[in-house]
This record gives sequence, structure tokens and C-alpha cells, in this order.
Amino acid sequence: MVQDEINREFSDLAEKQSPLPDQDIKTQDIENNDSLRLPEQKQTSHNFKQGPVNKKGKYLYCIVKTSEDKKFAQIGIDGNKVYTICHKGLAAVIHDCEDKPYESNEEKIVAQWVMAHQKVIEKAWETYGVAVPASFDTIIVGDKEFTEQENLKKWLEDHYDDLLAKIEKFTGKAEYGVQIFWDANQMGARISRENEQIRKINEECRTKSKGAAFMYRQKLENLLKKELENQAETYFKEFYNKIKAHVDDIKIDKTKNSNSDQQMIMNLACIMPRANSHLLGDALEKIDQMESFSVQFTGPWPPYSFV
Repeated sequence: MVQDEINREFSDLAEKQSPLPDQDIKTQDIENNDSLRLPEQKQTSHNFKQGPVNKKGKYLYCIVKTSEDKKFAQIGIDGNKVYTICHKGLAAVIHDCEDKPYESNEEKIVAQWVMAHQKVIEKAWETYGVAVPASFDTIIVGDKEFTEQENLKKWLEDHYDDLLAKIEKFTGKAEYGVQIFWDANQMGARISRENEQIRKINEECRTKSKGAAFMYRQKLENLLKKELENQAETYFKEFYNKIKAHVDDIKIDKTKNSNSDQQMIMNLACIMPRANSHLLGDALEKIDQMESFSVQFTGPWPPYSFV
């Protein structure tokens, strides 16, 4: 009975996991895509001028640092040819498109588009060593006054300092995903053994009448919830501090529930120098070896969560 209550209470707790109060960290959703840990992309269509457009656009994948034009062949969404447009040492990785978003009611098609978007960014990242990703469906269009290419270069000029700062910040670095789980049944058994008050109430429930036992169970649920919160907070802070010692920055993401006994208690996106990733890996391996805990460590990826 105690373990069933723990599983149910922990599911509620996982939904409202929040960042540490002393950290200036934003929370965002992150989706798993098979073995890939990549953030959810939001659809954004940019039109930088008012008025009728000329029905042409440039689909933006990312910004890289180069002064040389390059063609990436037909690796874009729907097999489009991907190439760069350069401006003052920065380049937009793009493909030619219409001036409307990529929209479909079929999830499979949208998933293919998103994966193609991410693969182009990763190709650019591997080629140039650093890339500033754009959100899925970022399209720069033309208008009465300027073509879509002129508007793209104008956008690069307007955001030049910020883009260059991001390029410099992320050079030599990569994003890594960290998810930590605990076994709900094992944690429930441990709480039942170690918490004297819970153990006594659980024993008394077996000897009481149905009416009295109901009151005891209510009290037991409250104690379980409080103990789960205390345990989760303690482990969260402990693991967070261990991870923080090896990375440049951390974003805390929402935990995801599942039907298995493995409950996620921490979901992080971390950025750090690629050369130092083994240090984080060593720290996570020690956590993974702890009783009742397991770790999923993914990457390296472009800095999706930090731009």
C-alpha cells in the first residue's frame, strides 16, 4: 500500500518540479526523439516588412561564422538545396521557399520536417564548429520594398553584434542532455523502512476498522507526500551541484512521467566545452551507480536550448 501511494504522489510531484530558488534559470519543454535528445521546436514565421509580399522566402536553419559561400546539396526540408548567404563574416544557412509556413495535419510529416531541420543544423555545426540554431519554420520574406535576400541581409546587419556574441560564446562548446531517474518501488520500500512514523501508521492501518483505517490512510498520504518532496528536493540539489561543477550553464526542463517504475526526477540541458565532456560523464557515472538511480546522458548537440 505504501509503495502504491508513493508512486501516485511522486507522479504529482514530478509534474511541478521547479528550478532551484537561487538560480536564474528558465524552464522549457524538451522532447525525446528516439535516442536523440532535442528540444521541441516552435513554429515562427518572420516578416520584417508590412504590406504585400512577393511570394518568395528564405528558410533559415542557423547562423555560422564564415565569409565563403557554400552549397550543402539537397539535404534540406523536402529535399531542398541548402546553401549560405554571407554578410560581414557571418552566414545564414538557408533554402529557398515560399512565403508561407510549413504546416500539416499529419504528425509524421511534421516530424520529418523537424528532423530535417535539425540535421541541417548539425551538418552546419560539424562543418563550421559552431552554429546558432534558428527555430523550426523561421522564414524571411520579401515585400514591396526589398527582396527576401535583401531583408535577410538587413536582419543579419540589425542583429550582427548579438549573433557574433553568440558565435563566440558557443565556439568549442556543445549541449548535453542529462536525465536522472529513480526506481519508485525501491524508493517506496526505503521510505517505508526508514521513516518510523510512516511505518507505525502503516501497521496501525491493518488493525483498525474500515472507518478508522480510512482516516489513517489520509494521514499516511500526507506524510508520504511530504517525505517524497523532501527526498526529491535533497537529491535534486545534490545532483545539481555535482553537475554544475563541470558545466558552463544549465537549463532545467520539465520532468516527464511514464508508466514504468522508473520516475524522472531531473531533466537538464547543459552546455560545456566538448573537450571536458568526460568530466561530466564521470560525475554522472557515479550517480548511475547509486542504488535506485539511473542516468541518461546524451549529446553532443548544437546549443538548441541556449539561443
